Amino acid sequence: YAGRRSGWGRMYYADGSVYEGEWYDDQRSGKGILKLANENRYEGSWQSDMKNGDGKFFYPDKGQVYTGTWVDDIAKCGTLEDFEREGAPDPPVYPIPECTLESPKEVVHNAREALS
Repeated sequence: YAGRRSGWGRMYYADGSVYEGEWYDDQRSGKGILKLANENRYEGSWQSDMKNGDGKFFYPDKGQVYTGTWVDDIAKCGTLEDFEREGAPDPPVYPIPECTLESPKEVVHNAREALS
């Protein structure tokens, strides 16, 4: 792997975002955190330089967090919840309503299994 990132490291990008986490063969791979210039951040699994697997995407400006499963950088299955919404600088007008499914965790679990 001469000249290629592998192991733990930190990368500063020209757009102001920072990735801190695991690398393999010059790609983000394993666990890592990507903090964007606007303070939004993703914490979770990476594979082939893309969000893949379980993770959380925090929107501190809105006071929300998405927890779910990603496939090739696309959020496929998860939940969006209010997170410290009261202190957020630009929260949505309405809070996210409570989910009224009988078993929301089971629904998410079954959807995640379908992605496997």
